[in-house]
Amino acid sequence: MLWFYDLLLIGHFLGLAMGFAAGFGNMVMMGLIAKAKAADAVVLSRFPPAIARVSNIGLVLLWITGVILVLIRWNGLASLSVMFWIKMVAVVALTGLAIVMHRLMGRARKGDIRAARQMPLLGRLAGVSALMALIFAVLAFH
Repeated sequence: MLWFYDLLLIGHFLGLAMGFAAGFGNMVMMGLIAKAKAADAVVLSRFPPAIARVSNIGLVLLWITGVILVLIRWNGLASLSVMFWIKMVAVVALTGLAIVMHRLMGRARKGDIRAARQMPLLGRLAGVSALMALIFAVLAFH
């Protein structure tokens, strides 16, 4: 059973890496797009939606592996600390933001300027939520 736990933990960390890589990648890309010539900006702007899919897959992987880990490693939710619950508030906020951003991205692709303008703020909020989830995960499970 230890090999299964290890496999789940590897999957969990992979999901974490996918999410953070996408977040940092988008921060860098948004800076490049803002400074790019119009023709280059069009090409560069194809990156954020593509890397957002990586982030979304990572978030799904985190949820799946996290639920299973809680059930098999910690015998359910009752045994988990306050730090875990604070982490979960951040995870739920991150998940909600990801859903809203996914919807806004679809509207932005259809030309909705207002939706596109909301994305940077929501991206920063998602980054803060992800960082808070990471910090409180460390505090909950160290």
